[in-house]
Amino acid sequence: MSLRTTSRHSGEKFYLRKFWLTIISLVLVSIHIHAQNGCTMKSQIPTQRAGACACVVDNKIYVIGGITGSPGYSDLAVNEMYDPLTDTWTTKSPLPQARGYLSCAVVNDTIYVIGGGWATATKRVDVYDPVTDTWTQKADMLSVRRSAQACVVDGIIYNIGGNKGISQASTDCEAYNPATDTWTAKTNMPAGGGNLAATVYNGLICTFGGSNYTTWTGFSYVYAYNPLTNSWAQKQNMPTARFGLQACVYSNKIYVIGGSQSQSTALGTVEVYDPVNDTWEQGDNMPIISAFLTGAVVNDKIYVIGGTPDWSTGLANVWEYDPEYVVPVELTSFTATANGKEVALNWSTATELNNQGFEVQRKFGSNDFATIGSVKGNGTTTSPNQYTYVDRLIDPGKYFYRLKQIDFDGKFEYSQTVEINWSPFITYKLEQNYPNPFNPSTKISWQFPVSSWQTLKVYDVIGNDVATLVDEFRPAGNYEVEFTASNLASGIYFYQLKTGSLIETKKMILLR
Repeated sequence: MSLRTTSRHSGEKFYLRKFWLTIISLVLVSIHIHAQNGCTMKSQIPTQRAGACACVVDNKIYVIGGITGSPGYSDLAVNEMYDPLTDTWTTKSPLPQARGYLSCAVVNDTIYVIGGGWATATKRVDVYDPVTDTWTQKADMLSVRRSAQACVVDGIIYNIGGNKGISQASTDCEAYNPATDTWTAKTNMPAGGGNLAATVYNGLICTFGGSNYTTWTGFSYVYAYNPLTNSWAQKQNMPTARFGLQACVYSNKIYVIGGSQSQSTALGTVEVYDPVNDTWEQGDNMPIISAFLTGAVVNDKIYVIGGTPDWSTGLANVWEYDPEYVVPVELTSFTATANGKEVALNWSTATELNNQGFEVQRKFGSNDFATIGSVKGNGTTTSPNQYTYVDRLIDPGKYFYRLKQIDFDGKFEYSQTVEINWSPFITYKLEQNYPNPFNPSTKISWQFPVSSWQTLKVYDVIGNDVATLVDEFRPAGNYEVEFTASNLASGIYFYQLKTGSLIETKKMILLR
């Protein structure tokens, strides 16, 4: 009987769209960026987790097992099915034995779940039939392992690498024949690796990275296993050593995604391997960082599911990457320029397609990125356009900015970040009130280079003192007060800032 075989991924295509850049230069700060790959956030997985496995049957993604986040790190038996067509999740029959860091593969529309186990590794094998939603136990692996990877070549499942315990990496390679329910030991990998990535290209199994689990140091090793000769060949190392990553094939290239470089350091890195020429190139990073993630490819779209950004929190995120998605915006520059207590963000586009606009996002200190404003786009145009957003700052320090470009259909892209070390100019300056004219309130701001006694008063046109807004000692810095003139008549007023021998006066208009 011949077996129809399927690997973990269906379609195995992956494409990362880009903003293409030209380089310009500006005085002060000029930082050039390219955007991250195009993506759409989909419905979250019902059970957030890391260390799960994913398989595709009939264009549905089955996400099985995994572990919870901290505290506890408990193994999970959950089995949830995602339908990309309807963007919905359905809970299925759970694993007979809960476990995370398991491997899985598909042969003849049947899912084989192999090994795993967070606290204690196992060699157990369970088989899931999506049609009947039932599980059957099969012959155990030859060795206890978790964090291995399973791939299918000619109807045979090869379970590779992993580790046998918390501190014992494995080089084992074992082959399983579903027709006879038997395991056979094969030639070991040249070097061990838990939480490596693996995929099939042209009948060869390509493995990437992994870790030794004693120092939690990522490997950059790349090996190709030939099942016909039962032999391994070392290939060009990955540029970024890591483990807990994923690998997918698209257009004769292998995209190696995410992972962790060392303990508690998740990555959004994407690197592209050419197996024909044994060369690497840098891809656009993911919009998130994630280690111990899982994923699958359906209908030429890749789905990145779960994982952890910090080795503590299990993610429920599901991201869809569309290989055929047309680049909506050609961004030619993105710069940040410091000017006094402001940072001017300027960016330019060469062409735009379906561009609703941009959200401007800022990050300061340990805070996450937050949206601070938006700028309307120009829809569809082949003409160059320039955009500006001014951010008024108070606290000195390092600021990070990025753009979120949004299409009219809801798709969006993040740019990579620009950063700037900002501090106010050391000058004496009284700003014009805003708004002006006003009714009944307006804001008055100023900056002063040294600590001093500062007095800010409001006068009417004949010089009467109508309000004292500030009269105290203040350190050097930027300040702003609100003046409310609810009890004053319409007309011209003056506000005056005095400190030592320095006096500055400006006019404002109350218009009811």
